[in-house]
Amino acid sequence: GGVIGLILSAWCNDALLQQLRSLLASVNFSFVVKLRPDATVLAITLLFCLIATMLFSLGPALKATKTDLVKDLKEQIGEPARIGRLSRFFAPRHISVMAQIALSLMLLFAAGLFFRGALKAAGLNPGFVARGDIVSEFDFSLIKKTPADSRRLIFEMVRRVRELPGVTASATGTMLPYSDFTSARRVIRTKDAMPNDPKAADPSVNSLFTAITPGYCEALGIKLLRGREFTQSESENKDARRVAIIDEELSTKLFPNEEPIGQHIRYTNPPKDGSPNDMEIVGVVSKHRHSVDNDSLVCRLFVPLAQGYTGQTYLHVRLNTQDRRAVAAFIPTLRQTLREIDPDLPLLQITPFIDLMERSPNLWIVKIGATLFGAFGAIALILAVVGVYGVKAYAVACRTREIGIRMALGARKRDVFALIMRQGAMQTALAIVAGLVLSLGAGRVLAKILYDVSPSDPLALIIATLMLASAALLACFFPANRATRVNPITALRTE
Repeated sequence: GGVIGLILSAWCNDALLQQLRSLLASVNFSFVVKLRPDATVLAITLLFCLIATMLFSLGPALKATKTDLVKDLKEQIGEPARIGRLSRFFAPRHISVMAQIALSLMLLFAAGLFFRGALKAAGLNPGFVARGDIVSEFDFSLIKKTPADSRRLIFEMVRRVRELPGVTASATGTMLPYSDFTSARRVIRTKDAMPNDPKAADPSVNSLFTAITPGYCEALGIKLLRGREFTQSESENKDARRVAIIDEELSTKLFPNEEPIGQHIRYTNPPKDGSPNDMEIVGVVSKHRHSVDNDSLVCRLFVPLAQGYTGQTYLHVRLNTQDRRAVAAFIPTLRQTLREIDPDLPLLQITPFIDLMERSPNLWIVKIGATLFGAFGAIALILAVVGVYGVKAYAVACRTREIGIRMALGARKRDVFALIMRQGAMQTALAIVAGLVLSLGAGRVLAKILYDVSPSDPLALIIATLMLASAALLACFFPANRATRVNPITALRTE
């Protein structure tokens, strides 16, 4: 058993390593690790195997050394020792199986919580269209170019890529939704003043900050609800008039009962370079998420690229198809075009946006949790079923003479079947009650890494309970059914 477990653990380690590689590839982080058992791991594995063998063999071994010869002879000649119903119900082997069932329920419930979270995260509407979008990440701080030259290169990239066949839109932004990087600015209406009293209500709003080029809304797949996008001159000229685009979430918070277009906002902390701190709102876009684990949709502020340029930028290329294979097949063409523009472009990665989203760290945690606890729960369920079946089969074999006497005295097959099933059902019910307590405790421990699921989620609890109860009762069914086929004469003669 230990050898088989060791082989399975090595296979699971490889699977986990592949998941880690796919995650870390999205954050430009490399690592080298070898998840193989060494001498220490093998020694500890052997030790636990020996401990488990000793623990589960010691009880029967000690019991066998305390044999009562007179009692055994009496049982052989027809005077069986009287065993109380309660003693039989709480025999050590039954307690062991009930503990298995309780722990299995806890693991199944944890798996259910993660599966529920994974399903919710997978079905979450981010507010933009990731399919059909290829994202290229650049860091222009890695090359020796002035910010003005880097911006000209960015605009050239956007223009050349937009002319490629099959491309419907292209634009850049300094922040990528569902990435591990955020940039925020706190803004306030220009006509409002920050209160001097720290206890007074703060009229400013914190918002995610992105500098973009024209066509960003179409490239990302968000809707322009009112107003307009930035013009080319506004995006290229650092000294152009200050304009901004906000999302409807920020519009609702700053201008709940007013038309936002034409209103003016400013940063609570003025720019350090002394540039004007007053922006006119020219557009409002639909709200969209930045991460899976947002409790609520965050506010967003967009400014022209030249007025908020940073070295890190993301190029969005929107294709006329959302087919995953067609999008992936376009990557070599896009890569070649970028090399033709400048072979020294600081390109960090180029991949379909939908792949980046699926490798989001927060989403990955939910998925790997569902996978791991699902595997643990399945193994625990199998062990519980095997345990229940083994103990019940052994109990029926031990009670063959008793069952034969009952049937000889007039007990019907259904009475014998109910006798065995009733005891199994009562033990399963008792184990499930204990398992429910353990499950609720495990849910509280896992609460911080669950996604949008209550740690005492009733649906996961009900499904896990029904699944385990059904499996345990099915394991009881076969020994109980075998008990109904006991021949009274044969049973008595055998004894």
